[in-house]
Amino acid sequence: MHDDRGGASGRGSGALPTLLDRGLGFVTFAAAVLGALLLLVMTAVVGYSVALRYLFNRPQVWTDELVGYLLVALVMAGAAEALRRGEHIGVDLVTERLSLGGRRLAEIWGMAAVALVSGCLVAAGWEVAAFSHSVGLISDGYLEVPMWLPQAAVPAGAGLLGIAALNRLLRLLVGLEGPEG
Repeated sequence: MHDDRGGASGRGSGALPTLLDRGLGFVTFAAAVLGALLLLVMTAVVGYSVALRYLFNRPQVWTDELVGYLLVALVMAGAAEALRRGEHIGVDLVTERLSLGGRRLAEIWGMAAVALVSGCLVAAGWEVAAFSHSVGLISDGYLEVPMWLPQAAVPAGAGLLGIAALNRLLRLLVGLEGPEG
């Protein structure tokens, strides 16, 4: 019913939804590119760590901590684009047996749930990162990173995921898009 860039395909979509979809598509795609770059950095760091540990007997103690932080950022950066493209995790066992109307209602409910959970993640993540910043919390690991920096990835990514879910929810509600399948 929709193309990979978020535009509607012949369903009477107006200029405003298309403009909003394109803007959201640009931002989520840019976040996914950031996630891909983080994956490359993680691969390089792990490769570096393995090479030094096993080839030169010089283990690097800071690499696991860095890769952990980057992994959270990677997931949060890519979640909105995956949802926007319809590549998020779904359970088809029940929904594929539903009528078209039932699938539409299930998808509306699902997008509403994603938006709600995203809002909770934004609020809680912001609170945690703000607290860490206000008290100057530093990681216990070897990097001694100000903890608000890796923690900020959660509300940022969740906010983008929530916007993508609300966009899809609105498109479903006004009939610009049908259920996936």
